Amino acid sequence: MHILQLLPSVDVGGVERGVFDLTKQLIARGHRVSVISSGGSLVEPLTQLGAMHYQLPVHDKSLVTIASCIPAVAHYITSAGVEIVHARSRVPGWIGFAAARRTQRPFVTTAHGFYRPHLGSRVMTWGRVIIVPSDALGRYLMEQFHVPKAQLRVIPRGVDLHEFTFQPPDAMHQGPWRIGLFGRLSAIKGHEVALRACERLRRQGHDVTLCIAGDTGDTPLRRSLELLAHSLKLTEAVEWLGLRDDMPALIASMDLMIVPSVYPESFGRLAIEAQAIGRPVVASGLGALAELIEEARNGLLVRPNDAQELAEALERLMTDSALRLRCIDEGRKRVEAHWSLDRMADQTLQVYDECLTKPRIVIWKLSALGDVILSTPSLRAIRRQFPHGRISLVVGRAAYEVVARCPYLDEILIYDPTRKDRGLVRQWKFLQRLRQERFDVSIDLQNSRRTHLLAWLAGIPVRAGYRRRYGWLLNRGVRLPRVVLAPIAHQHYLLNKAGFSTDGEALELWPSALDEQAAERLLPPRSRHDHRPFVIVHPGGSGRWKTKRWDLDRWATLCDGLAQHNVCVVVTGGSEERALGDALLRRMSSTPVDLIGQTTLLELAGVIKRCAVFVGHDSSPLHLASAVGTPAVVLFGPTDPRRHLPPTFKGHVIKKDVFCSPCYSPRCRTITHACMTGIRVEEVLRAVLDVLADVDAKSHPATGPAAHRVSDSS
Repeated sequence: MHILQLLPSVDVGGVERGVFDLTKQLIARGHRVSVISSGGSLVEPLTQLGAMHYQLPVHDKSLVTIASCIPAVAHYITSAGVEIVHARSRVPGWIGFAAARRTQRPFVTTAHGFYRPHLGSRVMTWGRVIIVPSDALGRYLMEQFHVPKAQLRVIPRGVDLHEFTFQPPDAMHQGPWRIGLFGRLSAIKGHEVALRACERLRRQGHDVTLCIAGDTGDTPLRRSLELLAHSLKLTEAVEWLGLRDDMPALIASMDLMIVPSVYPESFGRLAIEAQAIGRPVVASGLGALAELIEEARNGLLVRPNDAQELAEALERLMTDSALRLRCIDEGRKRVEAHWSLDRMADQTLQVYDECLTKPRIVIWKLSALGDVILSTPSLRAIRRQFPHGRISLVVGRAAYEVVARCPYLDEILIYDPTRKDRGLVRQWKFLQRLRQERFDVSIDLQNSRRTHLLAWLAGIPVRAGYRRRYGWLLNRGVRLPRVVLAPIAHQHYLLNKAGFSTDGEALELWPSALDEQAAERLLPPRSRHDHRPFVIVHPGGSGRWKTKRWDLDRWATLCDGLAQHNVCVVVTGGSEERALGDALLRRMSSTPVDLIGQTTLLELAGVIKRCAVFVGHDSSPLHLASAVGTPAVVLFGPTDPRRHLPPTFKGHVIKKDVFCSPCYSPRCRTITHACMTGIRVEEVLRAVLDVLADVDAKSHPATGPAAHRVSDSS
């Protein structure tokens, strides 16, 4: 695995040391690490570990500089083979986010502070996963930035226990008390509170020295604190240690450590480093510090900005040796259990692995019911390629039943722009739901401008599909094939060209036991002497595509002809086709089994499975028949069987090659409807009887096998 980390600089600091520690762990485990920053004192140590450092001005907030860094970072990602982009700060976050999008790499962020909720900070919440070092910061991001909880991973910063070895002080303290306050010189770190607390301690007769490390020399805040120390008569009691890179030895030279922050800390690294070495800690009960310290167990907590309470807490530790020793012993145990560097590296690697092996994938298939059935091989292939991924399917309401029990899906999203999702407000709500899902990949099997646009607006990083008029909405677009392909081959062409695998052409359905039982009940019981085969006739289909339908009088004649050949005819259709069924029954002289409006979709599949032959138009029940393995006689008119016939189809195709077919029009432009009126009852009847003969020959091979035919009739 090759990880790229971006941060403003690699000088000494909490974020920088965290990057260094993680890099050391990743390289020790055999991973590659690159770091992009503006440079700093840790460049050489990083390169000595085996990391690659690429220097760019990613600290500069200038929009021009940010824009110039994006292509440079993107080029580095592709040329170096980076697999994960991990941003540690806001300006590098904007650069890393844009470069990751351009190169289609997972983008991860680590939030290190309680950012104000403005646009510049929001990029830190756009990661595929957002790492936070504490529950307190996680709650803040959920409240202020509305980050979904599922997107957050709490990974506390770790301490290298080999570097920060346990060095407990003597049980009986002697000499002045050295109190350590380490961290960057900032008003939020509580230096003024610490000075006032020390003044109180000295006034009460305690010999204390405040040791301050982390200042960069002559700064306004340093001068202000020196003036305060002078006014409190603490000039001789304060040691200014400057910037230090020997933290373990420095902490070990202290007797007590304080973290008197007056603004919430996202973690509090110094507190656990002090506990690792064996120094008791007094900290403000703000932010993550309240999670790191359990009162009187591994330290003491005080109210922020309260010098009197800080002084009293320090006095307790100085005068109560049992409390002090308990905090030392318990502190080390907790660091080993919860805040080790190994633990942090393990959890971070789990995040990287999740991004690479558990992508969140959305598949679009909003079209007709039959097309959704034809997508089942693609669903199977995508699941097998990403066995641990989270796969969601967006379908129309009518197709939900087909995939409701699909084992390859984790989630089904119903998109209904004509009813449930009608109007701009509801469309916006659906889009917001897509954005909250944080999908990594969009695979568009629908290939409409609407679905392309929704995936783009949802901010999905990888968007695959066939290029249409607005091909820029896709970043993994595929040109339409120049030859006519069968429906599943058409999907496989897209998947292969877009970098996904395929897995055969077998259709699947997932009926429940109740569906199967209902199908069994719906067909009339058979006596031992009744050997009539069931032939299912489906004269309806899409209400929009009336041009696909054969004349009802011809259907009636066909049904009567089948009855004369000792066939039990079963007529099916949806509840909306009841009027059409009644009209058909009035035209018939025989009495079929009437199941129009009496089956659900999967119950219909069960009925078809129990019949010898299916007869119908180019409609969804044809795909049901192919999925359950029932031979069919199918009548094609305005559509092309090469583009719509299921690959597992068995039986006869009857199609007339008229000059205007296929026209793909729901209205016949020639008025004659020649593509369907040219189909004669006799040839359909003969085709059904031929298929029945094939079925009978396979069921009773001793009677002599008949040739299995799949043919066109002209």
